[in-house]
Amino acid sequence: MMYADLMDFAQNKKAHQEMVHSSGLRGYVDVMQQLGIDPKPLLDKHGISLADLQDDNSWIKHSSLVQLLEESSQRANCPDLGLRISSHQDIRILGVLGVIMQSATTFRELIKFATDLLFLHGPALQLHMNEHVTDPLDSNSEIIEISFDIQLTQSINILSKRQALDLSLAVCHRVLKYLSGEQYRLLKVALPHHPIAPLNTYRRFFNADVMEGQSRAALYLHKSMLNIQFNSADHGLREIVDSYLEQSFRSQQGSIVERVQHAIRINLSSPKANKVDVAKMLAMHPRSLQRRLSESGTSFDEIKDQLRRQLFLQYLVDSKATMTQITSALGFSEQSTLSRACKKWFGMSPRQLKIKVESSQPLEALNQNETNFLN
Repeated sequence: MMYADLMDFAQNKKAHQEMVHSSGLRGYVDVMQQLGIDPKPLLDKHGISLADLQDDNSWIKHSSLVQLLEESSQRANCPDLGLRISSHQDIRILGVLGVIMQSATTFRELIKFATDLLFLHGPALQLHMNEHVTDPLDSNSEIIEISFDIQLTQSINILSKRQALDLSLAVCHRVLKYLSGEQYRLLKVALPHHPIAPLNTYRRFFNADVMEGQSRAALYLHKSMLNIQFNSADHGLREIVDSYLEQSFRSQQGSIVERVQHAIRINLSSPKANKVDVAKMLAMHPRSLQRRLSESGTSFDEIKDQLRRQLFLQYLVDSKATMTQITSALGFSEQSTLSRACKKWFGMSPRQLKIKVESSQPLEALNQNETNFLN
C-alpha cells in the first residue's frame, strides 16, 4: 500500500463510520423524561431524530449513540443511565437476530448465533465466548466467559464508552436470562472501566459479583450451561431461520471472494477465522473453497491478510485502542506477530506508522529511500 493511500484513508474517515440499529436506544426518551431532562436537544446535537427512535429498523451512527449516552448521563447526573435504559429493552430490539437466537435448540448454539451474527444489529459490536476459563478462587469450578466490545474505528472524539458498554452488557444479560429461564447461572460480571455509580448498583442489577477495571466487559457463567437444551424450540421457526441463513450466507449470490471476506470479518477476533470453519459456514468443503478462490485469482490466506491489513490501518488511525486490543481484534496470538505483519505490510513498525499517519506528512517530505520502502 502506498504511503499516499494511508494519507487518503486518514483524511477520509467519514467513509468508514459504523452504524447501529436505532433500537439500541429504545427507552432512552422515557428514562430522560423521568429524570426531568428534555432529550430532544441532546438528540439533535448528536444527529439523531425522534423519528429514528420510532423506527427500530433505522440506522444511526454508532459513535453518535455512544457520545449521546455519555453526555446524557452527565447532563442528568445519572451515573447508571445505561443500566436504567436496559430495563426498557429485551430480545425484540435485536430484530432478525433475536428471531434467530430464539430458534436455538441448545445454549451453545444460542451463543454461536450471537457471536457469528451480532453484526446484523451493528458491525462494531463484538461478542466472543471463551470456554477455557478457570475460576481463580476455585480451580475445580470451570466457567465460560462471554465478552463484549464495541470496536469503533472512529473513536478519536469518544472519551468514554462507559454507558454504551453498561447498556450492551446489561441487555446481553437480560436476553440470555430470558432465553435460559431458571437454568441461567450468572456467576460474576467484569467491567472494563471504573464506574461512576456505586458497585452495589451493578451488583443489585446483575445479582452477581461485579469486578471493575478489568481488561474487557464480560459475563461469567457456569460451564454446565453449555449443555442446556431448549425443548420448547419452535421447529417451524427453525425452518424459517435455516432458510434465512441459507439465503444470506450460503447462497451463490455475490462472489465467492466477497462471501469469504464477510465470513472472515465476523469471526476475525475468534479462533473460527480459519479455512475449515469458514468453509463450513458457507456449506462447502475446504478443498472446494480453496479451488474456487484459486479460480478467482486469490487464496484464503491472501484474503485474510488483506482484511487484517485494512482493519489494522482503521484501528490505528481512527481509534484509541491499545496494541494489545488491536492484536486481539485482528486475531493475532501475540503482539510481536502483529508487529511483524505491520512491517511486512507497510515497511515500518506500528509506532512509526502511527506517527507518520498522524503527522499527515506529505509523501514528498519523505526521503527517496523511505518512499521506495513504502511501495
